[in-house]
Amino acid sequence: MTVRRWRGSGKQRGPREVWSDWTAADEAGDTGTATALAAEMLHVAPGSFYAWYHAALLSKALGRWAESLERNARAVELFTPAEAEDFDGVNPAAWNLGIAATALGDWATARRAWEAYGIQGMGSGLEAIDVDFGLAPVRLNPDQPSLPHQVLPSAGTTEVVWCWRRSPAHAVIANVPLPESGHRFRDVLLHDGEPKGFRKLGGQDVAVFDQLERLEDSGVPTWQAQVTGATPDDLRELSALLEERGLGVDDWSAMRMLCAECSRGTPDAAHNHAPAPSGVNRLGLAGPESELDRGLNDWLAPRPAVHLDLALLW
Repeated sequence: MTVRRWRGSGKQRGPREVWSDWTAADEAGDTGTATALAAEMLHVAPGSFYAWYHAALLSKALGRWAESLERNARAVELFTPAEAEDFDGVNPAAWNLGIAATALGDWATARRAWEAYGIQGMGSGLEAIDVDFGLAPVRLNPDQPSLPHQVLPSAGTTEVVWCWRRSPAHAVIANVPLPESGHRFRDVLLHDGEPKGFRKLGGQDVAVFDQLERLEDSGVPTWQAQVTGATPDDLRELSALLEERGLGVDDWSAMRMLCAECSRGTPDAAHNHAPAPSGVNRLGLAGPESELDRGLNDWLAPRPAVHLDLALLW
């Protein structure tokens, strides 16, 4: 490991000097220098929780999950009551360890991390965590970083979708995302734990989490249906019918287009970006063609006045 030294003195630098340079590199967005300084900090302060925790944050920002796991695991070991006072009794390195372990599919380590953070009910074993954490909105392709040097996922345009949350750090897309997002119904996402705005669910505010990575591409085809002559009750029945069969359905014509400020806040009627009015319902559907055909035919049979055009998008 390379160790920086004072010019002309030959003396190893101390933690304060390294930390000062590290802070400056963060502020300047100098990822290369910050990476070198993180390694130097771990060399000059190997027993410091804060050195390992902040070095692990850099690894997380860069998506270096194996390195992030190693550094966060060491930070968890070094967490003392003194650090607990600084973080209201919880270990932030344990949370980031859970994220890194989830990214790597190391479910045993993820379970230990969540337990260390204070989250129970993860069970035991090596299989994937699959606990019902309810519905949560996740921002695909976030447009703003949460950490210095963060490498953001960039599969397409930014979109907030509702997801079935299966652990504190991963979720399955429950909506049918727009094709422009580069994501599909039932994709599995790794997401962060810091709230980045809120949405309403059952009258309650629910935190929006930023996507960190796509863990699994579902490969489920995305379709668009143009529907005319359908009542709101008709569309609710269609949604229930398709969802019962494990297929995806969304009313894209009712989507709210939010500015970045609204998206990262709590959208309300006072700052609403309503969709343009239209006499046609534009639906996003997801699933195999044969199963969609059966479901749509069953729905259309008692509705001769309803017309539907279906097109495969991707």
